Amino acid sequence: MKILNCCLMEAEYNSIPDDVWEREEEYLRFLPYIGYEKNSYDEIGLELVRRILESNPTIVADVLFMTKENIKKEFQNLKAHGFHEIFQYIPKGNADFIEVFKQHCKEQGNVDVVIVGQESSSRRNGTTGPQIAEFMHYPCITNVVDFHIENNTDIWIKRNTDEAIITTVKTPVVLIIGEAPDVRLKTPRRKDKLPFLQQLPHQKCWEKELEEEKIIFSLRQHKRNCQFISVKEWNQFLKNREGGN
Repeated sequence: MKILNCCLMEAEYNSIPDDVWEREEEYLRFLPYIGYEKNSYDEIGLELVRRILESNPTIVADVLFMTKENIKKEFQNLKAHGFHEIFQYIPKGNADFIEVFKQHCKEQGNVDVVIVGQESSSRRNGTTGPQIAEFMHYPCITNVVDFHIENNTDIWIKRNTDEAIITTVKTPVVLIIGEAPDVRLKTPRRKDKLPFLQQLPHQKCWEKELEEEKIIFSLRQHKRNCQFISVKEWNQFLKNREGGN
């Protein structure tokens, strides 16, 4: 059985100063001065797969990143945990992950299980999982907080619902990871990372760009929100506000 974890590195919005959020009408491009981190749901998915690899080394699990960031540390940690291949697509600008995924499948072939975080997308709106399922013609299971592979075709799944639904599904399948507060990727031992210190992930540049975007920050009832808007839409909004057509 082959598993593919999909990972996006997202901006650490919480590192933005409070006064930026409080101004609300603050529009910035691509936030070049803040750091990036793994999507928290993607990290949960990585830890769940790590546990499977620990108990069943015959499983093959790859990881697909789309990010400009240096993922050397992530690469070393994942290889130390037994992940097979780490692929990094480096976008020239703002890229569409689903197009990267399609290209990856074209080059590497299909997989049995695709793991995606529930907020995985360039706009953090959770569209990546359903789009992958539609492209692959795989069933899609949402709000997954735990799963185990019982044999080469069956997967035991626990979903984070009011009734904590537990079910068994057959592969192939797309699993969309939900909130599991106590699950985070385990830190490997340094000696397990040593063989990979001088290695790098498989890297490929991605030239296709999405339309340029701006980000609207807002603060409502002490809750921070990000809204993405294309530059074209923003310019039209300004034109309409000024009485133009």
